[in-house]
Amino acid sequence: MRNIVSADPFGFFPPLGLEAIARAIRLCGRILAINRGKSLHSYLVKLGIGLQTYISNNLIAMYTDFGCYNDARKKFDEMPERNVVSWTALISAHTRSGNPSKALAVFTQMLKSNLEEPNRYTFSAALKACALAGDLELGRWIHERVLQVQLQCDTVLMNAILDMYIKCGSLCEARRVFDGFFMTNTASWNTIISGYCGEGNMDGAEYLFDRISQPDVVSYNTMIAGFAQIESPKALDYVSTMHRKGFMLDSFTFPCALKTCGIFGFEKMGKQIHSYIIRCGLELNCFTGSSLIDMYANCGIINDAMKLYYWYLSCKELVCERSALMNSMLSGYAVNRYDNFALDLIMEIWSFGVKFDAFTLSSTLKVCINLENIRLGHQIHSIIIKDGFDMDYVVGTVLLDLYARCGNLEDVFRLFDGLAYKDVIAWTGLIASCVKKGSNHLAFSIFKQMIGVEVDHYVVSNILKACSSLAWFQGGVQIHAYTIKNGLNSESITIFSLIDMYSKCGHIEDGLKIFESAPEKDTICWTGMIVGCGYNGKSKEAVELFEKMLKYGIRPSEITFLGVLSACRNGGLVVEACEIFKKMGNEYGLRPALDHYCCMVDILSRAGKLQEAKKLISDMPYEPNENIRNSLIGASVVSQNSDFGLFSVDFLPIPTQDKGGYITMSNAFASMGFWDVSCNLREIIRKEGAKEAGRSWVTG
Repeated sequence: MRNIVSADPFGFFPPLGLEAIARAIRLCGRILAINRGKSLHSYLVKLGIGLQTYISNNLIAMYTDFGCYNDARKKFDEMPERNVVSWTALISAHTRSGNPSKALAVFTQMLKSNLEEPNRYTFSAALKACALAGDLELGRWIHERVLQVQLQCDTVLMNAILDMYIKCGSLCEARRVFDGFFMTNTASWNTIISGYCGEGNMDGAEYLFDRISQPDVVSYNTMIAGFAQIESPKALDYVSTMHRKGFMLDSFTFPCALKTCGIFGFEKMGKQIHSYIIRCGLELNCFTGSSLIDMYANCGIINDAMKLYYWYLSCKELVCERSALMNSMLSGYAVNRYDNFALDLIMEIWSFGVKFDAFTLSSTLKVCINLENIRLGHQIHSIIIKDGFDMDYVVGTVLLDLYARCGNLEDVFRLFDGLAYKDVIAWTGLIASCVKKGSNHLAFSIFKQMIGVEVDHYVVSNILKACSSLAWFQGGVQIHAYTIKNGLNSESITIFSLIDMYSKCGHIEDGLKIFESAPEKDTICWTGMIVGCGYNGKSKEAVELFEKMLKYGIRPSEITFLGVLSACRNGGLVVEACEIFKKMGNEYGLRPALDHYCCMVDILSRAGKLQEAKKLISDMPYEPNENIRNSLIGASVVSQNSDFGLFSVDFLPIPTQDKGGYITMSNAFASMGFWDVSCNLREIIRKEGAKEAGRSWVTG
C-alpha cells in the first residue's frame, strides 16, 4: 500500500498507509492519548483525508474511547459518506455515554434512510441500548429481524438478545430464547442465571448453575451476588466453593461476601476474608475498603471499623473518592447508635464540601430517628428537596420513617402520597405511624388498601400490634388466618406479634399454642411467651419459661430480661427477680438499662426493702428518673411508711421544671397525714409559679 501520509516537518508521524493510520488512531483510543489523538486528527484533516469513511469510522471509535461523545457525533455529522460501520460506531458511542435513547434514535434514523442494512454488530449495539432504555417493544422487533436475516446461529448476538429481555424485565421470553439456542457458551449461562438472580428466584438460578459444564468466576460471582441480595448465608457457601475450586476472589466477590458476613454477624469469616484481601494486595480499593467497614460495623465491632476507616483516610497510596468510605462509616455509626460520632462525621462531610448523595442522606436521617431529632430532620429534608432527592424512593422511605416516629400523621401522609414508588417498606412505615399515634382503625383501613402490594411479616406485625392495642380478638384472629394463608406465620417477628396479640386479648392459651407450634423457637419467640405470661398474671410460669429457655441454650436479650423482671414485679417474686438481675451482667455480659433498674427498684420498694432499693439506686450508672421516684412514692402510700417518701425527697431531688412531680409527692404525703411535708412541697410549687389545676364552676 502506498504511503498516504508523508513525514511531517515536526517529526510526529512517520510515512503511513491507511491501515497503519487506522491502527495509530485506535491505539490512541486504547491508551487514552487524547492530545496525541486530536493532533493526529488535525494533521489528517490538513492532508485532506480526514473525511475519508474508513478513517472517520476509526476517529469516531477513538473519540468514544476518550469519552468525548460530542466530538464523536460531530465527526459523524460531517461525514459525506457513511457506511454500516459509521452508524454502528455512533450507536455504540451514545450507548456508552449513557444516552441509550439517542442511540436508538440513530438506529431508527439508519433504518429510515434505507441506505445501509444493519449487520450483527449494529443489532448488538442497538440491543444493548434497548436493554439500558428498557425498550422491550423495539427489542422484540430487533429479535424478529435477526431471525428473518437468519443470524440466530450467532451466539454473541443471541446473548445480546437474551440480555435485552432480562434487562427489560421479561425473564419468560429470555428463558424461551435460551432454551432455543443452537449453541450456548458460559456467557449464555451466566446471563440467564443473572436474570433469575435479579428476580430473586435462587432455586431457578441454582438449577441452571448446576448444569453449567465449566462455571467461571462470573458464574460464581453471579450466584454470590444473588444470594447476598436476598440476604441468604448461602452466598458464603459459594464463596467457599469458589475458593476451593481454585478461583481467585476478586473485587466483585468481596463486597457481596462481606455484606453477607455483616448481615449475619459472621465476624470470624469476615476477618478471614479481610486477611485474604491483604494477602492478595487488594485492600487499596475504596469499594473494598467501604465493604470492610460495613462488615465490621454490622458485626458490632465498631472500634475495628473506625480503625480501618482512619487507616484508609491516611493511606496516601489510595487514590479515589473518599465519599464511599465516609458513607460506610456514617452508616456504621447509625447502626451502632454512635449518634454523636455520626453527627461529627456529618459536619465533617459538609465542611469538606462533599456532596450529600442518597446514601449519605439516608444514613443521616437514620441518625435523626435514633436521636428523635425532628429539628435536624427538617434541615436534612430541606437539603433533600433542594438537591432533588425527594423523588428517590430509598431516601423518601427513610424520611417517611422519621416523620412516622417523630412527626405527625399529616406529614407522614403527605410524604407517602409524594412517593414515586410505594413499596412494602413505605406502606409499613405508614401503618406503623398510625399504630404509634394510636390510630389503630386507620391502620386497618390502610392495610385493606394494600391491593397489589406484597405484604411481608413487618406489615403483619404492625397490624397485630394494632389488634393488641385495641384488644380486638376477632380482628387478631382474622389476621392470624391471613398469615397462615400467605405463609407468613413462621417468621419470628410474626410469632412474637401473634403471642402478644393473644396475650393482650386475654387468650394466653392460644398464645401458648402458637409458641408450642413454632418450628424454631428463637430468642424472640421465647421473649414473647414470657412477656405474655407476665401480662396475664402468670408470673411463676414466666420464670419457669425463662429457666427452660436458658436450659435449652437460648441466649436471652435485654428485652427478655425486662419481660421476666416485669413478670416478677407483677407476682411479687423478689428473690427470683434478684437472681435474674444478677445473671444479666454476671453470666450474659449484658448491661442493664435504666428500665431494668426501674423495674428492680419497683420490686424492692413494693416488698418494703428500702435499704436494698437505696443501694441499687446509688450503684446504678444512671441518673434516677421519674419512674424510680414514683415507685418509692407509691410504696410509701401503700405501706404508709413515710421513710420511703422522705428518702425520695432527700435522695431523688425533683427537677425544678417538673411541677407534676412535686404535686404527686405533696398528695402522697398528705394521704399519709404528713401535712407539714406536703405544705412545704406546695410552697415550692407556688414559688416556681405552677399553674393551678383547671376547674369547672357550675352555677345555677
